[in-house]
Amino acid sequence: MKYIILVVFTVFIASASFAQDTGFSSFQNEEETKNEVKIYPNPCKDNKVTIDYSLKEISEIRLTNITGKQVYFKEYKFPVSKIQLQLNDVPNGIYLIQILTTDDKRTVKKLMISRN
Repeated sequence: MKYIILVVFTVFIASASFAQDTGFSSFQNEEETKNEVKIYPNPCKDNKVTIDYSLKEISEIRLTNITGKQVYFKEYKFPVSKIQLQLNDVPNGIYLIQILTTDDKRTVKKLMISRN
């Protein structure tokens, strides 16, 4: 019985070490993406938001509310790296901006709209 518990404990520790190593590399990727994409102003206090993806070309923008309902979508026939969105019809709240690039990389960022 002691042998079985020792084996299970050893496997558990090895799995935890592997998970920590994997988590570190994904954290670096998140930091790289964070530096590539700039969304401003955030929080948005008027109807305009600029998305600047300096290292990639944007092919599609999708804005969803926190329940997953799509409130804005635009596909770009000619890829661009900087876009200004007009969000006149989007009410105050917290949203997710999904950015699809020409190399099929999808990035998701949070946007808060807070007009007076």
